Amino acid sequence: MKPVARLDCLRKSCWKSLRGAAAAIFAGLLLLSTPAGFGATPEISLIEPFLTNQVLIHFDTDANKTYTLQCTDHLGGTGTNAPVWSNLYKAPLLPFPNHYIVVDTRTNKMRFYRLSVTR
Repeated sequence: MKPVARLDCLRKSCWKSLRGAAAAIFAGLLLLSTPAGFGATPEISLIEPFLTNQVLIHFDTDANKTYTLQCTDHLGGTGTNAPVWSNLYKAPLLPFPNHYIVVDTRTNKMRFYRLSVTR
């Protein structure tokens, strides 16, 4: 009976070591797959033309934060001439960082975008 008990003990310690090694490898993969500073500040990384009357707006997000992409057709002014910002897209709160590409239709010669984040 003693050899069986010893074998069972070896299996348990070996399993604990394997679990620890697997966790370390998984954590290392997470670090490698997420670039440093990914989505560190709310920033639109790229706006590019798409097809004939659209643009693609790129931005990165941090984990556990909600991002809202807004647009307006004019800037400046106060009172009744102040810019009215419309929500174009709201990125959901997710437990991991992400990259979004939002399509917008070009309706005017000029359009302004901003990205806000809630923590």
